[in-house]
Amino acid sequence: MARADARPLILLAQRIPGEAPCAQARDIRSLEAKAAALVNAQRIPARLQGPLVSGVHLLRTQMPICLPPVEKSTPPPPPPVSPTPPKPHGGGKHHGHGHGHGKGGKG
Repeated sequence: MARADARPLILLAQRIPGEAPCAQARDIRSLEAKAAALVNAQRIPARLQGPLVSGVHLLRTQMPICLPPVEKSTPPPPPPVSPTPPKPHGGGKHHGHGHGHGKGGKG
């Protein structure tokens, strides 16, 4: 096997463990395609084809799932603030209207 053929495969294989899941999945597929192309072009010696193909296949079975990024949800905006605060009922003064005290009661 020529060094020019082996070097890109080795560099790609060494890079995969340190990558994020989506990059790993991309590079494993790339490694698989490059290895298959080299085997089909008969640029890999027959004695190395089996180990190379089985090693790449094993790596493919362990390929992580690449999920699209999830957008952060933003909380809803706070309710609008009314321009004038509500006025208290009766101005805070209570003059005994009703409630059974004073005049008008039965008895």
